[in-house]
Amino acid sequence: MATARPQQNQQVAAGPRRRILRIGVLLGGKIIEERLVREHTSVSIGQSAKNTFSVAIEALPREWVLFELHGDQYSLRFNNQMDGRLSDGSGVYTFDVLRAGRAKNNGDHWILPLGEHSRGKVTVGDLTLLFQFVTEPPKQPRPMLPASVRGTFADRIDPHLAVTESASMILCFGIWLFAMLHDPSVEQSFGQQAYDRTFKPDTYEAKTFDLPEQVADGTDKVPEKQPDKGQPDKPKPDQPKGGDKGPTGPKTDDKTAGGRDKNDAVALQEQAVAAADGLFSEDETTNGLSGGMDRRKPGTDLGQQMQDVKDSGRKVEVGGGSGRGTRGDGEARTGTGKGPVLNGPNGPVDPNGGKGEEKVPPGRINVSDKQSFDESTLTPDAVLAKIMSAYMSGLKRCHKDLLKTDPVARGKVTLKFTVSESGRVSKASVKGFNDGLDSCIQARVTTWRFAEPKDKDGEGTDADFQITLALQPE
Repeated sequence: MATARPQQNQQVAAGPRRRILRIGVLLGGKIIEERLVREHTSVSIGQSAKNTFSVAIEALPREWVLFELHGDQYSLRFNNQMDGRLSDGSGVYTFDVLRAGRAKNNGDHWILPLGEHSRGKVTVGDLTLLFQFVTEPPKQPRPMLPASVRGTFADRIDPHLAVTESASMILCFGIWLFAMLHDPSVEQSFGQQAYDRTFKPDTYEAKTFDLPEQVADGTDKVPEKQPDKGQPDKPKPDQPKGGDKGPTGPKTDDKTAGGRDKNDAVALQEQAVAAADGLFSEDETTNGLSGGMDRRKPGTDLGQQMQDVKDSGRKVEVGGGSGRGTRGDGEARTGTGKGPVLNGPNGPVDPNGGKGEEKVPPGRINVSDKQSFDESTLTPDAVLAKIMSAYMSGLKRCHKDLLKTDPVARGKVTLKFTVSESGRVSKASVKGFNDGLDSCIQARVTTWRFAEPKDKDGEGTDADFQITLALQPE
């Protein structure tokens, strides 16, 4: 009796253990994961790796909170794609019965509070999830070896290695201390001493130069260098005779320093001025180029030029009177003269017999529906705005190519595509009323790029969209 009292007091002090969720995940009839949710948090399931249970099947959404925590009570959240059964201890209910009665409708899903004795299963496609509330089991202690096996810290140290490491540390510390206290500027280093003993230092011989002798008057004068008597003096080149070189004597009244008379210089200057006046005079016949150039400028007195040609009686001909005429048959044509005749009786006429190129009716594209399947920062309105501003011209070209063969082609085209975490379209499918049009649009959709979609936590995610377009000719 005395030994049972401490255990009983310990149980009372510990109190009752709380009940937690026990969840098992089955895929294709085989259990793939089982977990006790010790953390008091919501439980999510989906294709994303951020969920509590990540299962990559198409029937599951990217992220879905299945067990939502409100205070200390869990609630089951299920939608129309989910099926299953629930037992609260008093009876078993299917999801259809719960949707019609006890569950609360919240838009596209239902919410049902769960008690501590609730258990059941949820089925989505090939996935089956079993859950129940169980008493939290005690955590298993970390396995440890016995003290006799573990030993002490000293037993783990090798004595030989410890002595070697200690000696190495002492030696390194002594070298560092010597290097810090020793001043290499006091004496030469070992390297410098070895260099001086190995190599002989270079020596240089300084040469002396004789300074010039000082003259008696006190000024330093360098004696002039006497020419070498062994070599004859080189004759100086003869100076040119005549030219503009003036006389060596003083300037006279009638001549300039260059040797030319003042009257000759004035005459040359007057001739230069007269030549300049003749060059820029208005009369072309007197060597005046300015007047002739002005009359030859394009557009200068065009009416007067035409009147001069008319008064002269000359005949104006195409090709300068050489017999050449207009191109082709003389009809007004475009381009090099081989295009359609512009002045036909009923408009432009094709030289091959047609009435010109057949016109392609313009097309019109309207957006009839837009839809998003994921919650992200990239909204359907932002996707549609980017398509209208940047990619609508490419869609119109695909429609125009179809109108060339079928001018009355019209119908709806549904675009389904996924925008990856980088903002690029990772996969796309187009379904419409013409296979060629679908292929053309799908080739363009795979090159589209949008803003990077992010989830509510600010991390990159994938986003699926569906855009329906209505195409019709105008």
